[in-house]
Amino acid sequence: MFNSVTAAAYLVKDPEVRNTKSGSKVVNLRAGISSANAKTKCFVDIEFWDKTAEIAEKYLTKGREFMVQGELCMSSWEKDGKNFSKYFIRGKDLQFLSSKKKEDSASESQEDDIEVPF
Repeated sequence: MFNSVTAAAYLVKDPEVRNTKSGSKVVNLRAGISSANAKTKCFVDIEFWDKTAEIAEKYLTKGREFMVQGELCMSSWEKDGKNFSKYFIRGKDLQFLSSKKKEDSASESQEDDIEVPF
């Protein structure tokens, strides 16, 4: 079975970083993937692991545009006797599309060309 998602997105809040008990780094992102003039906004959670997580933590901040390629995953849990689930993207590739600040777009930085292979 083939499971691949590719999306251009913008970060709606700063990344949340955590380390697992085994020492792996995980970065969780909340991103918008619809255009600014879309009638309905689409938001999705994205997670990056290990080296890609380190780069996402270092370069991604609220408002930053990027491309993500990964796989669609589902998480399920129970809370107060109720079952919950959500879909998210487990990112494998990360490519930056804009400079850190939109107002700096006239002077694009070299870090926009950073691409992180999985």
